[in-house]
Formats: sequence, structure tokens, C-alpha cells
Amino acid sequence: MTDTRPSFSRITEGGSTRSWKSAVPAVIVIVAFVALLAYLASQVSSYSQKALAIERENQTLRDQQAGLTKQIGSLQGQVALATSPGRTTVILESFDKKAKSGAWAAVTWGELPDGKRTWMRVNAYGLQKPEGGKTSHVWFQPVSGEPVDVGAVEPDQSGSGFAMALTLPPIEQGKAVMLTIDEPNSKQPGQVIAKADLPKLQPMMQALPAPAAEQPQARPGETTQPMHQAGK
Repeated sequence: MTDTRPSFSRITEGGSTRSWKSAVPAVIVIVAFVALLAYLASQVSSYSQKALAIERENQTLRDQQAGLTKQIGSLQGQVALATSPGRTTVILESFDKKAKSGAWAAVTWGELPDGKRTWMRVNAYGLQKPEGGKTSHVWFQPVSGEPVDVGAVEPDQSGSGFAMALTLPPIEQGKAVMLTIDEPNSKQPGQVIAKADLPKLQPMMQALPAPAAEQPQARPGETTQPMHQAGK
């Protein structure tokens, strides 16, 4: 008897081999596509980090520019006040004629543009370095309220010092100015070595001039008339 059953071994083996080989290009394409997506994602992440770093640098530069602009404006204001004659200048002299200290000061006092505050520039001379950690200060005494510290006066080798304040009470509140020797971190005037009264002054408010009304320009051969006479 002969075996007439069909043999599928070759067909099965041949089909499997051809199926695996045909899938290789698709697998390569998928792997390449996944690799491309991973590369693009890494590039996007890298660009995002670089953009954030650049934005932080730009913000830092903007903050520095704003700080410099503010500092330049402050310096320009101080220079303008340093050359301003102010409203008045008083001389601080020792009221004790027997005192050994020969300290004195020239104090210039003026108004700020807002009219609500005043500034004071102090040039002191003949100062001696206080002992015991004490410091020389200038104090502004208003008509009402506590004295205001204008600032410390640090004497140089020649005994000269400088102080300046920009936020003092209004001009009508001025009463006196004092040069003192104070304890460290003192909130009140200490030993007064020179003093002067401030003159009675009133604020000078400079109102902006009203803009002039524009008159219509006449054409050649015509004359301009007020609005209420037009048409007569």
C-alpha cells in the first residue's frame, strides 16, 4: 500500500521562512521611527531647557538694567541737590563758648519738587573723633514731633564731614538743627555741641502754567474771528 497523504512540512517551513523575512523591513521601519521620535523628544527637551535658561538670563539682565536705571536716577537727583542753593543756609556754632570743641557746620535746607518733603545738606568742620564708640550726628528738630536723624558725620583726617537727608518734614515744620555726639544706635540726640534755629519758611508750590488756547490759523486773505461771532 502506498501512502497517499499530503506532506505539509515543506509548505509550513517555507511559509514561516518567507513570513519572517517579509517582516524584517517593517520591524526596521518601526525601530527607526521610534528612534526618530526619541531623538526629536530629546531635542525638544534640550531646546526647552535652553529657552528657559535664556529667559532667566534675560530676566536677570532686565532686573540689572532696572536697578542701574534707578541708581542712575538717584545719583542724578543727588547731584542736582548737591549743586542746589536750597531755600536757606544756617551756620551751626557751639553755644558753649567755653567748650574745647571747635566744631561747626554749614547746613543747607531746601524743598523737594513734591512740596511735601525737604532735604538737608550738611558740611561740618573741626570735628574730633568721639571716644567710646560714639558717633557725631546731625538732627533735624521739627515744630512738632520727635527729632529726625539727618545722618552720621564721619570726620576725615582734617576733621571735616558730610551728611545728607532727602526725606525730612515739610519746610513749614522746621524749627532747629543740631550737631551732637551720640551713643551707639541712639534714637535720640545726645550731647549737643552746635546748634542753630531754622527760619520760618512757607512752601513754594510752583503750579504748571495752563496751556495756551490754540487760535485757528487764517488762510491768505482771511481774518480769524472768535467762535461766537462766526456766521455774523
